[in-house]
Amino acid sequence: MKALEAYKKCLTEIATLGSALSILSWDQQTNMPKKGIAARSQVAGKLSKMAFELSVSDELGRYIEDLESQPDLSEIEKASVARVGKEYRRHKAIPPEVVEELTITRSQAQSAWVKAREASDFSQFEPLLAKMVSFQQRFAEYFGYEEHPYDALLEGFEPGLTVKKLKGIIEPLRKETVPFLKRLMAEGTAPDTSILDGSFDIDAQRALTREALELITYDFDAGNLSDVAHPFTITIAPGDVRVTNRYLEKEIFPGLFGALHEGGHALYNQGMPEELFYLELANGSSNGIHESQSRMIENLIGRSLPFWTYFQPQMAKHFPQFASTSPEALFGAANVVRPSLIRVEADEVTYNFHIMVRFELERGLIDGSVRVADLPRLWNEAMEEYVGVVPPNDALGVLQDVHWSMGMFGYFPSYMLGNLYAAQLYTSIREAIPSLDDQIQSGNLRPLVEWLRENVHRHGGVYEPDELMQRITGSSLDSSHYVRYVVDKYSDIYAL
Repeated sequence: MKALEAYKKCLTEIATLGSALSILSWDQQTNMPKKGIAARSQVAGKLSKMAFELSVSDELGRYIEDLESQPDLSEIEKASVARVGKEYRRHKAIPPEVVEELTITRSQAQSAWVKAREASDFSQFEPLLAKMVSFQQRFAEYFGYEEHPYDALLEGFEPGLTVKKLKGIIEPLRKETVPFLKRLMAEGTAPDTSILDGSFDIDAQRALTREALELITYDFDAGNLSDVAHPFTITIAPGDVRVTNRYLEKEIFPGLFGALHEGGHALYNQGMPEELFYLELANGSSNGIHESQSRMIENLIGRSLPFWTYFQPQMAKHFPQFASTSPEALFGAANVVRPSLIRVEADEVTYNFHIMVRFELERGLIDGSVRVADLPRLWNEAMEEYVGVVPPNDALGVLQDVHWSMGMFGYFPSYMLGNLYAAQLYTSIREAIPSLDDQIQSGNLRPLVEWLRENVHRHGGVYEPDELMQRITGSSLDSSHYVRYVVDKYSDIYAL
């Protein structure tokens, strides 16, 4: 079939350019000297333009149209044509020069964000953020929408999600979890965290997190671990899925749980067949499903008692002050519920409130009801309303996340959906592997990872989120699994 061969060749060219852009992005955020940003922006812009022109070329459009009517494609090929066709039609209206301009601005914005965060000065980031918002507003119009411009951006990360649907998810979650949080704070007994006081050598933390990644079966022959200002996972190509992390000298858990989180993402990408990479199906079912993998490894596994029963000796090996600390004590300290400033360090009960803050602000930025200049003030007000804390400076507030500098508007809700998907999937995992706790306690996570490989990872983007959840769990997204998990777990920890 000539159209299929030509289609696959075109996607392979796009994937190759994407690999080059990924390695440039990874290098910029890990190793590149500061003075290299100007030249790097130009190179990335040129490659992005080339990839974009291929992805919206008339030739690719003809291949898609031809293949959409072909009945004898494989399931993977049909899924590729459907996904690529949807994105083709979304992006066809965007002029290539706009993509080049965006890529250049994105590189500049990422660099400005790092500097502004270091200085805790939003004004250094504001002009470039305003440009990024303007780009996203234009893209929403290019993509089209029925009810709200933010819907057009959500679609790129979570197919079928809208502002209306998101409100329908947030409101009952808030109704269930806010009263529970108040009860925990008023009636519960918080675990002791004094065992975490002290200083923790950064090199020793790196070694510890490497062991944690090896425990979850992350393949270092197909990736690596690097330092960065804001942790991320990036797929360069099949066999090259890299994890980045950051460490705090006075706190040991952020580095460990950050590595587990990114490791969960990496397992998803390492578990996909190579064929999916060259058919534009290697980004997973959705960002929410991708987040379910990272949140599951970070929280449902990493913050569980069976995990700490195994991992306490590993901790003590690198940090002797934990030699006499019980697994139960580390488990409790890892699960303290405390309204906090930083999203990536938030506990499971309050985490979703951070996403609600960002959702409200992003929606306003895109529909024009929120001005970029007002973000620091509005951020602080929203944090006080939703989370119950007020950031003392921009670095701990509006500048804490890298996403806006990258133009990832519409992404944040995926983090909350990831929590919900993870809890629902974990219910099915426990039914399939009754001895799961014993396996984790013995340091054997292979049965869990093999289940994820079979049911989630190997499918990549073949199925959209709702279909994938229906296939695995027998129902669409149901937040009751998450609420039940949180209430049961923390009622026990806090002795309610």
